[in-house]
Parts: sequence; structure tokens; C-alpha cells
Amino acid sequence: MKKIKKLSLAGLILAGGKSKRMKSFDKSLKELDNQTLLERQIEKVSRQLDTIIINSNSSIIREKFKKFPVLEDLFPGNFGPLAGIYTGMEWLHRKNKNVKLLFTFPVDSPFFPDNIVEIFLENYSDERVIIAKSGSNIHPVFAMWDVNLIRELENSLRKKILKIDLFAKNFKFKVVNFPIIDYDPFFNINNELDLLNAEKIQKSLNNRGVNKL
Repeated sequence: MKKIKKLSLAGLILAGGKSKRMKSFDKSLKELDNQTLLERQIEKVSRQLDTIIINSNSSIIREKFKKFPVLEDLFPGNFGPLAGIYTGMEWLHRKNKNVKLLFTFPVDSPFFPDNIVEIFLENYSDERVIIAKSGSNIHPVFAMWDVNLIRELENSLRKKILKIDLFAKNFKFKVVNFPIIDYDPFFNINNELDLLNAEKIQKSLNNRGVNKL
């Protein structure tokens, strides 16, 4: 593991999805345990990182979360999470050149490990990308990125190579496995049924006195 200064780390919450399966309601503003999903992610990420930026194309999000940089996709159209990651890297290159590693978190996965940053750093030597895995599933939006990949990422978007795993395989990368105990820590909310299941998980955690964060 490399010794890393905390000032060289940043977190990016990806909240730019269209929420088609939520009847176009912005998932970021759906509530779980009296918090919006975005509020929850901000609170969780802020316990691990000092610098937080948000990727969202929503004027409501921009107005509601003025404390944080809320960045619209620099690649218009449906380019997916890679466009949001590129947007975050580009902002860091302009506004905070101290940051060398960017950690990405989707807004719709509320139970991710509270030590994911620490685990990624423990597994880091000279990889350009580190990606999370649980069971047999890879979760490429939960990742750690070398921000100097920005030009390669831009080229990938221009060529419309939009899948994170297809992009990452061109560089030295690592997959880190996280255990599934009572539930998948990377369970994500795509629709109303998923939200109901998330509420059940949260209720179980609350009943056991487990801190949700």
C-alpha cells in the first residue's frame, strides 16, 4: 500500500442517472430512513473523505446542495457514468490539482461499506483503477481512479466506449472483493420495489442497533 495524503483524495457522487424506472422521479431525492439518497451518500462519503463533488444535471439538486460543487455532464446525451467521472476529473484538474485519486459512488447504493476508501487504499500500489466486487458481481461505479486518466477517458467517450470495465481493462487495474454477509453491500435501488427492499434492510439494521452509516 502506498502512503497517501488525505488532501490528494476526493469523492464523486454520481447522481446523473435518468431514473427511468422511477417514473422519471430523480432517485437522488427519494427518501430512505428520513434522508434523501443523496443526503445519505454525502453523509457516508464525508466520513471517509474531506473533498466531495456531485455529478448531476438537475437544477433542483444544484439549488438544494449549494454547499458542494454540483457538476453537469460535459458530454451531453446519455453517456452514462463514465461521462460523470470525466466531468469530475476535469473539474479537479481545474480547481484542485492536489487531488490524485478520485473515489466514485453511485447515489442509489445506500449500504456501501463505511471503510471502502480505506480498503481500496490498502489494496493500492500502482493501479490506475480499482473496482469493487461482491460475490460474483463487479460494481464498476464503486471505484478508485487515477485522475491522470482524464485524457484517455475523454478519448474513450469520444469513441463511445462507455462501459467502465471496457475502459479499465486497457490499464493496470485491480478488483477488490467485499463480503456479502446479511445483504449485498452494493445493493442498488433501480425501482420502487428495490426501495421497499432497502427499507426492509434499513429496518433490520435499526432493530439491531447497527449504525446505518
